[in-house]
Amino acid sequence: MRMRLLGLISATALTACGGGSDAPPAPAPAPALPTVPVAPPAVTPVTPPAPSEPPPVPVTPTPTPTPPPPVTQVPVPELPTTPPVAVTPVPTPTVPTPPVLVPTPPTPTPPPVTPPASGGPYTLPARTVGDFVTYTDVTMGWKVSVTQAITKVNADGGWENADSVSQEKGAQTIEKFDAKGGMLSSNSYAGCTATYAPAAMQAPASASVGDSFDFASTMSIPCSKEETARALTSKGTVVGIESKTVPAGTFSTLKMVSNETNLDLRTANVYVNYWVERTCWRDIITGLMVACNTRTTSKGSGDVSFSSATELVSYGQASTNREFLDPIRYAGPWSGNFGAWYGICDLNIGFSGVITGSCKAAARTTAVTGSVDKAGVVKLNMSVAGGTTETQSGQAALFDMSGQLAGAAAPGAWTLKHK
Repeated sequence: MRMRLLGLISATALTACGGGSDAPPAPAPAPALPTVPVAPPAVTPVTPPAPSEPPPVPVTPTPTPTPPPPVTQVPVPELPTTPPVAVTPVPTPTVPTPPVLVPTPPTPTPPPVTPPASGGPYTLPARTVGDFVTYTDVTMGWKVSVTQAITKVNADGGWENADSVSQEKGAQTIEKFDAKGGMLSSNSYAGCTATYAPAAMQAPASASVGDSFDFASTMSIPCSKEETARALTSKGTVVGIESKTVPAGTFSTLKMVSNETNLDLRTANVYVNYWVERTCWRDIITGLMVACNTRTTSKGSGDVSFSSATELVSYGQASTNREFLDPIRYAGPWSGNFGAWYGICDLNIGFSGVITGSCKAAARTTAVTGSVDKAGVVKLNMSVAGGTTETQSGQAALFDMSGQLAGAAAPGAWTLKHK
């Protein structure tokens, strides 16, 4: 089942005034002298010539006004005159008016929604170490999650990824892909490494609506004592652009419909052959398969037909700056060391991030409950049998988590790794 699940979803999953005068300044004027009042002259009476009639009228002389007391003039020294100094005019620079900046309030980031698209073509973006995807797969009522993380990117654009499966223990699966997303090798087949020549493709790296594809590859299994090779084919069509909503968000996708075969190349003692009808939806931005519905028919060692539904539930991709974080990416069995006080711990993380398990040391047994959130923050409640409960905290990565021991277990650090 591990080989089938990983083989089906891995190949293309990580798939903005003034002026101056030129004239010199005028010299400073000398200060004005105070004004001295002058007395008016005396008025002498004048007798006009006598007219023939009537008789003259005497004129009363106007009294002479008494002058005010003399005002003493205060001498004012002559001030020296400063010769003008030639001043070179300096132009006033024009100062631009700075723009008015209006802060924009932060906007909550919803799950990414890809806008409606044209028919293409759409090509897989570049991969980056640390990119990851998590899928859920439901087959015959059995639900598992698979997390895959890119651990290496080659100069030619190919990459490697490691994975963990929520319901399985054991060594991580390591898969290698070429730059187009074709699988080159995988160690998921019965504990040994299978190779593919040419690289096994399930969909083209660049696709437009209306394109068809036809791929064939031979899978070699050198460590197998029974079947040593299988023939793989995938024939299909890109039928249109569709909006697809899954737990990781709503995406504009290329809808691809294909028929695949996985056949034992032996002519005798054939173990099992598979025929698969598949409909998948691939995001036009990230190149990730966001959902696949498959119908598989097997013949050979127990004929059976079954359906599967795969959905993208969490992912992060550096080149497109897109992500959707969910604690389901940590789901599965974990094991690690909590120092001499708690000993070795075996824990399980559920799809919602709930943690349960126990630790065993020479002197005590400890029940463990807790949680990990979508940001990877870990909280653990350590309840010693017949004793007290203490809290340990830490940080999770995709396949490991750690923190500093507190309380009775301090000092030291604790670590856990995904099994």
